[in-house]
Formats: sequence, C-alpha cells, structure tokens
Amino acid sequence: MSTTPALSRILAPFAKRYIAGTDKQDAINAARSLNSSGINAAIDNLGENVTTPEEAAASAGEYLGLLDLIASTGVRANVSLKLTHMGLDISEKLAFENAGAVVKKAHAHKNRIRFDMEGSRYTQKTIDIFFKLHKTFPNAGIAIQSALLRSAEDVKRLIAEGASVRLVKGAYKEPPEVAFQDKKDVDANFEKLMRELLLKGNMPAIATHDERLINVAKEFAETSGIGKGRFEFEFLLGIKRDLQKRLASEGWNVRVYCPYGSDWLPYTLRRLRERKENVWFVLRNLLD
Repeated sequence: MSTTPALSRILAPFAKRYIAGTDKQDAINAARSLNSSGINAAIDNLGENVTTPEEAAASAGEYLGLLDLIASTGVRANVSLKLTHMGLDISEKLAFENAGAVVKKAHAHKNRIRFDMEGSRYTQKTIDIFFKLHKTFPNAGIAIQSALLRSAEDVKRLIAEGASVRLVKGAYKEPPEVAFQDKKDVDANFEKLMRELLLKGNMPAIATHDERLINVAKEFAETSGIGKGRFEFEFLLGIKRDLQKRLASEGWNVRVYCPYGSDWLPYTLRRLRERKENVWFVLRNLLD
C-alpha cells in the first residue's frame, strides 16, 4: 500500500479545519458560514505547477465556474490564484492568457482577483504578468512577501500603480541572497511595509496571525486617522478563529483565505516540508 492513502486517512480529520473541502460548493458553504460571522472570504482552488496546457485550461475553467457560483449565490468572497496553476511553468504567454480570462470574468461580476506569490524564482514573472493585466483590470491585486529582500521596492512600485497588495511573511524557504533568514528581520520588514501600505496603499490586506503585528496595525491606523474601511486583516481558514471574530465584532474588515480542492494532501505536505516553522505553527493552533 502506498503512503499517500495512509497519510490521507491520518491527516484528513485535521485538514477539515484548514481546507474548505474538495469542490466549489464546499468553498461556497465555508464562505457563507464566515459571512454569517461578519467575515469575508478569499477562495483558492488548490493546485500549482501544472505541466500541460490542458491542465492549465482546466484550472482556469474551474475559476471561471467558481466566479459564476460566487455571483449566483451572493456570498461575500473574492478569489486567489497561483500563476503556476495557470501554466506559468509551460509559458508566460499561456499563464497570461488563462489568468487574463479569470480576471476578465471577475471584472464582469464586479469581483476581485488576488495573485498569490510563489517561490522567489516566480516573483518577477508574477509581477510582470500582474502589471500587464492590472492596466486593463484594476480589480486584480497581488501578494507580496516581507521575507524577500526586494519587497520594499516592489511595494513602492505597486503603491504608485494603485494596486491592492496582500502583505504576507512568506512560507517558502529561500536562500540568503534573496531573503531575510531571521524571523526578527522578516517581522521588522513586515511592520515597515505594513505601515507604508496603510498610509499609501489601495485597500491593502494585512495577512498575519501575529497578534503583536495586528495590534501594531490597529494602533497605527487609529493614531494616523486611517479608517477601518481602508484595509483588511486576512487569516487562513481555521487559524485564530476567536481573534477573527473579535476583530470583526470591533468593526475591522476581516477576510479568511479558504482553500479547496482534491489536491489538498500534496498541498499540505509541500507547505509542511518547506519550513519547520510551518509544522509548529499548525500544532500551536490546533486548540484555538
């Protein structure tokens, strides 16, 4: 017997908390439940690094159907996608075309798309494709990782473009020539970029479970006269659930990232393998 079925049986009970389910309707149900607590959703169809044009087309098709379903059900949710899921490993042209079709559909539904950021070897390609699409479709946003040394310049350029940025720390293990190696440096850069985005950004998302940084953001917004409606806090599904609800009850915008799909096991294992900190992060939050 292969290890994958055995791992699936072991991890499935835990995954239910962090993965919305295997299909679009599961994600819609998770979004509806969050909405009932005053929380918005960001839905992500799990998958990355497709290797054929047919797989890339199927991924784009899944997102097109998801956007139609969000519109027909009326849940408060936008979507996130990875460009390697749209065929970036095959060609930039293919990824641009597939992502463009999804962004165009979202625009027609008056919805928003966020480009997730992947490993550093994809950063420049992701930003290049994003800028090309954002010129026509301002409903597109992008994630930026505070772990990367280049991110301050990227944030400055994105602010000038009027693009919406989701600021994350970054889950990928990167070499010292491209990324900060110490957590304190990643956190310090996150705080610096967060302040910049709160002051000058276009509806930024502050995506962290670090309560110290969340409190810094709240205090900075209040002392700088930045209204609660000008940005949002973003969390992963199943993490810091009490904090999510408390922030929403205080009137802050809160959005929860809801991944779904049959690729949940490979996705989970990749995330856990990338950095040992990811394992401890999940274990610390199991009882939250």
